[in-house]
Amino acid sequence: MALRRPPTRIELKADDVDEYDKIMKERRLIAEQQAMREKSQQQKPGSDFGATPSSQLSSQKKISAAERIGYRKSAR
Repeated sequence: MALRRPPTRIELKADDVDEYDKIMKERRLIAEQQAMREKSQQQKPGSDFGATPSSQLSSQKKISAAERIGYRKSAR
């Protein structure tokens, strides 16, 4: 017969809640700053002159990867 132990008890204290709130506030501020940086970079005219849009670039990568490994679609 196995010995039974009391269940583990997790207590949430006011200090824990304060620390959690502080961390979440810092994360929100960082996310807002990153969003502002991205927005300001997108608004700069001429910064990506001649660049391929990301949707076209990703489809080109897929095609080149398939060609690189020799994959060919064949009707069987």
